[in-house]
Amino acid sequence: MTFQAQPPRRPPSPVDLAERDRFQRMVRRSLPDARASAEAWRNGLAAFITLVGTAVVVKGRSSTTDLPTAWKAAVTALVGGGLALAVAGLWQALAAQAGAGPEVRSLDDIHRVHGSIDLYEVAMAKRITRRITFARRLVAWALVLLFAGTVLTWWAPGR
Repeated sequence: MTFQAQPPRRPPSPVDLAERDRFQRMVRRSLPDARASAEAWRNGLAAFITLVGTAVVVKGRSSTTDLPTAWKAAVTALVGGGLALAVAGLWQALAAQAGAGPEVRSLDDIHRVHGSIDLYEVAMAKRITRRITFARRLVAWALVLLFAGTVLTWWAPGR
């Protein structure tokens, strides 16, 4: 069975044309906007890790010195896990912002894989957005672990 292309029932209206133009501008902004978001998250996460890391190094030992060994191990696991997740989140944000290297290297490859430069940029923006979302989830869990470790030091019995 073959299909014949059907002409449109009416020509595009000014609203249709304006919508098409707005959509085109949105597509063209998707990659720069995603990169700017990734950069903002990277900077924020770097500052967060610096602040938390400094607090752990400065305050950590004095907070856990008098704790029983089991409690000290629990606090260490929670805080250490939180810091590890925060660093993993920062790594994801860095990879999103810097990119992981081009997998498509020529215009022919871009056209073959994505169809157009616009669609390639949208695909890149989606990849960046997924990485930033993953980074944010990692940092959310990092905060949970860091908070739990802190609360544990408040409630742990002394020696």
